[in-house]
Amino acid sequence: MKRILFLTLSACLSLHAWSATVLPLSAAQLKQMQVQWGHLQAQNSGLSASYPAEVMLPHTQTRVVTAPQGGLITRLNVSVGDRVKQGQVIGQLSSPDLVALQSNYLQSETQARLHEQALKRDQELFKDGIISQRRMQETQSVYETSQALMHERQQTLKLAGMGEAQIKQLAQKRSMQNGMSIVAPISGQIMEQQQQVGSRVDMAMPIYTISNPNPLWLMIQVPIAQAQQLSPGATVRLPKLGLTAKVDTLLRQLNKNNQTTQVRATISQGADQLSVGQIVEVALVEQTAQGSHASFAVPRTAVARQGEQAVIFARHAKGVAVIPVKVLLEQDQQLTVQANLQGNETIAVQGVAALKGHWLGLGGE
Repeated sequence: MKRILFLTLSACLSLHAWSATVLPLSAAQLKQMQVQWGHLQAQNSGLSASYPAEVMLPHTQTRVVTAPQGGLITRLNVSVGDRVKQGQVIGQLSSPDLVALQSNYLQSETQARLHEQALKRDQELFKDGIISQRRMQETQSVYETSQALMHERQQTLKLAGMGEAQIKQLAQKRSMQNGMSIVAPISGQIMEQQQQVGSRVDMAMPIYTISNPNPLWLMIQVPIAQAQQLSPGATVRLPKLGLTAKVDTLLRQLNKNNQTTQVRATISQGADQLSVGQIVEVALVEQTAQGSHASFAVPRTAVARQGEQAVIFARHAKGVAVIPVKVLLEQDQQLTVQANLQGNETIAVQGVAALKGHWLGLGGE
């Protein structure tokens, strides 16, 4: 126990000594090293390390367009890759079955009108005491049955693809049609075309698959310890693309091989820059601690590495201070680091290799 305490104390003292290292360099020496200076860029929120994420399409944004009735496809207006709008006519189907459905509807509509007239007549006769209540109730029952049958066949026509206006026109003009329009149920892009013009199809056979690629999901593989700190609404960034997403949910299923779980985030703005199945790097936005562990954006050239450690060099009254940092996120030309800094320090952005060599030559003293 004493040995463990001694080692822990020694490690803390070593880190403290390292963080306080100052290189006694003059202005002339720094000029000779071609050291150039820059400023820190404070971050109100920090970014975690990068995690892989797969771009996925939400299942609710895909629709399969099926044949409303059996028949012959006489026209297809769009192809794979085309964008369509909800309600747009994308094809035409010729269907003998539709003629039979319209005929059945017209028969039931005629019967319903006749039974309605009979009911009105019997109601008047019942008021005058000419017929019995039982006779009037029987007429009422027949009328309600005919109405139910008419509405049933009306709904069948709607399922077959006819709209309210078309059904109303059918009842008025008594003129049947043998073709129906194939309509896009959602706005989106044609992803698959399962049939061709001239194909004979049965009812409910697929013709097109339409997907709306906005918004998209990001399925992120995150270590369980990191994921447990997240909540719905947390921000996710795609640094290389300059996009942001919002966390929806945490999947309570752990990958036992690498101890990661999946976090699902939704991206709307800029989703057109992504493709379904694409693997991207994302970073989770974290609230940074104030004071001793603030986060800063620095140029990649400002950070020197020694093994697993990373440092930056800051101007000091007695020369140059060696400041240990923790790299949170690496982008192309910029790193996000966490360090014991106030934010107003001036740091070296060029000539860092020379400063590192001088520091290692001094042995960290």
